[in-house]
Amino acid sequence: MKILVVDDSRFNLKIAERLLKENKRVSDIILCEKPENAMRIINDKNIDILILDIIMPEISGFELMQMIRQDKKYDDMPIIMFTSLNDAESFSRCFDLGASDYISKPINEIEFNARIKAAIDTRMASNHMKDLLKVTKEQNRELKEMNVKLSETKFHLVQSEKMAAIGQLAAGIAHEINNPMGFVNSNFEILEKYLRRISEYINFVNSQLVKSNKLYLEKEIFEKYKELKIEIIVKELEGIITDSKSGIMRVTEIVQSLRSFARTVKDDEKDVYSVLDIINQVLLICKNEIKYVADIEIDVPDEVSVYCNKLQIGQVLINILVNAAQAIKSQNKEQMGLVRIKADKSDGYINLYVEDDGPGISEEHKQKIFEPFFTTKEIGSGTGLGLSISYDIIVNKHSGLIDVVSEQGKGTKFIVKLPEKLNLN
Repeated sequence: MKILVVDDSRFNLKIAERLLKENKRVSDIILCEKPENAMRIINDKNIDILILDIIMPEISGFELMQMIRQDKKYDDMPIIMFTSLNDAESFSRCFDLGASDYISKPINEIEFNARIKAAIDTRMASNHMKDLLKVTKEQNRELKEMNVKLSETKFHLVQSEKMAAIGQLAAGIAHEINNPMGFVNSNFEILEKYLRRISEYINFVNSQLVKSNKLYLEKEIFEKYKELKIEIIVKELEGIITDSKSGIMRVTEIVQSLRSFARTVKDDEKDVYSVLDIINQVLLICKNEIKYVADIEIDVPDEVSVYCNKLQIGQVLINILVNAAQAIKSQNKEQMGLVRIKADKSDGYINLYVEDDGPGISEEHKQKIFEPFFTTKEIGSGTGLGLSISYDIIVNKHSGLIDVVSEQGKGTKFIVKLPEKLNLN
């Protein structure tokens, strides 16, 4: 302990110094005969305990105490009054200003040692508490950092699962895009050829208008009109343009759906959406994964809508539908399988049902399908995060329910229940 004794009496300083040297817990003793130097010493020397005379010239102990207690960093420093005062008013004023204890003059060794021991114990307890608080703050900081890292890890896992799903569907999406782009490209080759013919005809008509023989002019123009098949071309152009527009729109829809699904979203990005629109957008992305192994039946009324994060619910449906397609495909059946998507409303909930006629799920696996990293697929075929993330999206982020009903050999039905409206509670 580092103790500062402030007193204008050299005699009292020497007695205090002698008694403090006998205390093994006192490491450093600083004596100050001039009270005007006390604040500088306190600031420079990192004092643990202050013994302060009250009645002094130039500056009193009352004034020093007031200055010290105005600085919050000295709140826990014990200040012991060193005084011959014995009136109640002076003692009350000292304690009001922040004194911790007092030592009477003339000095009594027993009293002095007892007061110093109590002050050292108090200071050590305070230091220990500060150390504990520092450790606690550091641990809290580390916990916050760890929590941030865990949140980031979770976020990246969700994004990785989404990108894995996109990668898994990429070939099918490319095929879906390739078909409309194929006939758009073909149509534009025809348009280019037709445009050359129409341009040739227009140029021919312009050149013939210069001639003066009217009958000859009409005959030549008409023959060129038939030769270039302008009438047929004009009729076909309308259909070609309509087909091309349709193909471009389909490509645009697929790309927009893919971009929407791939982008990151905040949990609170929610609004009211048509359930049928969400399903149709999802099917644009994963249709190619399903259409070669199963037919799709949709029974969703147009008016059914739900308050949700559209992209997150889309991610859940993609996970369920792709799992259904892969399960049906694993059976190697000759005939097409069937996936039914149905929705209805009951008791303030929107109910979504996705049912397949695949091989079903065993009781053992059914208990684990929503656990992170659980998968029955071959290594490299899945992360085991899809249904775990789906559970988190439905239950934790939308206050809904998700369940599965399945029996081996008889298919699987996923049931998703979402609150129809925003819960304001």
